[in-house]
Amino acid sequence: MQRKIFSTQFSRKRPIGIMVGLISVLLLIATSLCAVGVELADIMHPMKNPKMYSKTMNCPNCGMMINMWARTRHSFSNHEGGYETCSIRCLADLSAKSGELPKNVMVALYTEPEKMVSARGAFYVVGSSAKGTMTMISKIAFADQEAAEKFSGRYGGEVLGFSETFKKAGVEVDKMRSKIQGNRLKMGKISEPGNSVSCAFCGMPPAKYPAHRSQLTTIDGQQMHFCSTICLVNYLNDHKSSTQPKASWVTVYPDGDYEYANGLYYVVGSSVMGPMGPEVLPYRKKADAETLIAKRGGKIVRWRDIVPVAVPVK
Repeated sequence: MQRKIFSTQFSRKRPIGIMVGLISVLLLIATSLCAVGVELADIMHPMKNPKMYSKTMNCPNCGMMINMWARTRHSFSNHEGGYETCSIRCLADLSAKSGELPKNVMVALYTEPEKMVSARGAFYVVGSSAKGTMTMISKIAFADQEAAEKFSGRYGGEVLGFSETFKKAGVEVDKMRSKIQGNRLKMGKISEPGNSVSCAFCGMPPAKYPAHRSQLTTIDGQQMHFCSTICLVNYLNDHKSSTQPKASWVTVYPDGDYEYANGLYYVVGSSVMGPMGPEVLPYRKKADAETLIAKRGGKIVRWRDIVPVAVPVK
């Protein structure tokens, strides 16, 4: 009888104990997930009301506001000068364009965007659930390996050094280009000129010149189209006092797609003609511009140095 009573008591207590254990485990998991979700949600990227983390307003490669994307910003230098970008993706893109590896690379810490450290001593979490900048695969930096591994343990991704992360970013540059172009069109940053649209400088239809078309967005939201890069350049110079540019977009030659004007290399004075005569030819890569110059003449000029005197209208 005693044995029977013991068996009955045990059979009643075991299900209760298992249920209590399961509930405890589920509560622990739920609490952990909530904590992780709140922590990641609290990291605003991009920032809606950013502080002045950087004195550079716009990324020289893509035009985005660096302070909005301050958590992933990088600074570096090459023989042309010093730059600050919104991301390692734009750093890799500018490096590919110049054909020169970046020097003195600094990176902002993802959780402390006011701080920048040497990128070569930083630890990157690549491919976590954190939002990326100019890429679908985020690459965010931490000052030490322990912090990076802790973040990776919660949000996924692998911990890598700068060199490996930089290589990955470089591989993604061309793969992401069409997607970025599509996003810009969808968001209205750029648009294709309709058949009824006229060049804001000369009056010709930009739609008839897809290899040379360009456009300008102003601070007050105006979007103007041009039949050629030369017309955009001359318009900007003629309206310095009355126009406040937000972003200029040109057609990469001979690729045919739009690109942010500031980060390109321009061939001026070649024998290549555009809608208005001698054209300013935008190239992504300096090496490609040099190849054209060897065949058709001209010289390389950066966007900030282009003036109408250098590219007269025919």
